[in-house]
Amino acid sequence: MSPTRLICALTLVGLVAGCGNDSSQFNVSTSGFSSIADGHIIVRDGVVTLHRDNAPNAVIHANGDLLIDDKAVAIDATQRELLKRYQQNAVAVREHGVATGKAGAAVAGAAIKGAVDSVTSGDSKEIDKQVDAQAKQVDLEAAKICEDLKGVQLAQDQLAASLPAFKPYAGILREDDDEDCKKESKDS
Repeated sequence: MSPTRLICALTLVGLVAGCGNDSSQFNVSTSGFSSIADGHIIVRDGVVTLHRDNAPNAVIHANGDLLIDDKAVAIDATQRELLKRYQQNAVAVREHGVATGKAGAAVAGAAIKGAVDSVTSGDSKEIDKQVDAQAKQVDLEAAKICEDLKGVQLAQDQLAASLPAFKPYAGILREDDDEDCKKESKDS
């Protein structure tokens, strides 16, 4: 394995290990908790909580119920479907984040094993192929996260336009967050 590949793999390990850093776009833990948009969207056990300055917390349940400041908000059928979509996409960010982390760990493990094998055998071509194949899986999983974030953002914008009680939570995700996500997933 080339020194460049080893450095890239070790960098990936650092990125995967850094998933708990609160300053990132999304953070995923193995305990059922995820943070999106610098903690403005929290996913815990399938329940989505929205945090905004100068607004009470909003909670979205899987069935589309919306609570603001622990009080149920009256919604129509279309708004309920949008709330369900919001919740489903936010939960999917977590699921795909876990899958991305696992894929990243597999790449790192293969790269480290490959580096050791390369030193003993002198042949790194097959190892490089294996690492490349696993790295492509990381890219696929990261792309799913970007799609999930886009789904949250679209539901958010539609809810803000149709549900006055939801307006304080508009803008948690912005349209350019999707582009930032895609750029970050290509850079990793």
